[in-house]
Amino acid sequence: PVERWPHVPAPRGAADACWGGRGRMCAATLCRCICGKDFDENLGSQKVFGAEFDALYEIENPPVQHPQTAVTEVLSYAVSVDQPLRGMPVRQGKLWYLLAEEKVELVDFCLYVNGFSFVHEGNEVSIALSPFTLVRNCKFQETYSNLSLMDLKIFKLSLFTQNLCYYYGVRGVDEAEAEEERQRWVVELARAVGLVTQSLFPPFSIVCAPMENVVSTLRRLMAGYVLYHERSDVATVFYCELHPHCDVKDMAKLTLYENELCQRLVMEIRIVVGTICCEKVGVNCSCFCIDGHQFSTRTCAERKLWLRAISNIKVKLQNRAPTPSGELIRNYRSAIEEHVRSVRDAIEGHGHIDPLLTRLPRRPGLGAGPARGGSATSSGGGGG
Repeated sequence: PVERWPHVPAPRGAADACWGGRGRMCAATLCRCICGKDFDENLGSQKVFGAEFDALYEIENPPVQHPQTAVTEVLSYAVSVDQPLRGMPVRQGKLWYLLAEEKVELVDFCLYVNGFSFVHEGNEVSIALSPFTLVRNCKFQETYSNLSLMDLKIFKLSLFTQNLCYYYGVRGVDEAEAEEERQRWVVELARAVGLVTQSLFPPFSIVCAPMENVVSTLRRLMAGYVLYHERSDVATVFYCELHPHCDVKDMAKLTLYENELCQRLVMEIRIVVGTICCEKVGVNCSCFCIDGHQFSTRTCAERKLWLRAISNIKVKLQNRAPTPSGELIRNYRSAIEEHVRSVRDAIEGHGHIDPLLTRLPRRPGLGAGPARGGSATSSGGGGG
């Protein structure tokens, strides 16, 4: 099924989302039972990159050429689960569906290019994948009481911004076969999440140079589009700039604009010594969090780039480094540009495809002017 991923078929039509409460997981309870930790999977502020995990589970994408055309509109998308699934399944099979109270049920599971479905208690449960979805392996605690489930190889899908989590298991004739089957499912589900995510971005490349005649960009270190979780059912693509630290204000900042023209400011997020920046742990995951603001980039490699740059700024804030001069800013930009060139294919992912989630109309008043408050100044949505 791998060669089918770049293909984006038409909506399914008759097999539209059939979503009800019976398909939901008791996420927090099961996560403690199986993973031994709470539902919220933010890492501590000391752990930013997760190199050990990412090195094992990153999925390579072929090099692509992106046409560079300026985006002049705001791109917002629905990230609710009740959206139509596209085309025919890219993979089908039987999985053990884990429910609360140590109950499992063998279900027919279908993976689509933008979601998945299965039949539970005679009803089809259909879930459109969100860019804010984690896929990862799980295992039972040694003290788990249901011994009949101990031979299952478990994985989970966590739509963490919607507080939904689904657990599935596979069995094989031996442990090695079960592990191989689990890994196939995990990799293909992560690939689906990645494809949904990348489909929402316009074609672009990370840039470091300021824009001519746009004063607000003169001290930027790097800039590019990021996906911002505005509320539980909406994600918006904003153009994000990272600005260096200032010793007078003891802060750096992320500046979010409506688009790459950098004419309409949406929000500024202050970065100080105590700012919590962390990634979400999942197979090939591109999500990260800054003081409660949820973001996603196109790829895991692009997430690492943003977090590495922010981490370097936080180190300078901690050491009370002086405000960088123009020459020092140019040196920082050169270092970032050199790194981007070395990993460009991994950063940019697949070629441009049509969005796999529903486009939403522009919201009135977006970018109407900043209003001060908290650790961010904002004229748009919330932190999600």
